[in-house]
Amino acid sequence: MIVISAVLLIVLIYAIVNAVQFFKSTDLTKAVRDKMLARAFKGAFLTVTGGWFFFELFMIMRIEPSFEVYRIVMLIIVIISLIVFGLNLKVQNQRPE
Repeated sequence: MIVISAVLLIVLIYAIVNAVQFFKSTDLTKAVRDKMLARAFKGAFLTVTGGWFFFELFMIMRIEPSFEVYRIVMLIIVIISLIVFGLNLKVQNQRPE
């Protein structure tokens, strides 16, 4: 579990740095930036809703988690959505339309 946490933390920091660089850059037009942000937010939103749905489905079928387990799973889902957001911006920034 510690290895998974360390990998998630490293990738999260990389994604946050990429997102901050995207927000600081001024070489894209407003229309292109808005389109890229909309796509990135869409990916992050789908990650949160999909993760939440599958966890709720798993709870209905298998387990009754404690509050601590529920809180940790929701934290992991939010972290993964931030990673999806940052990496989505990085990929789109390398090939803007």
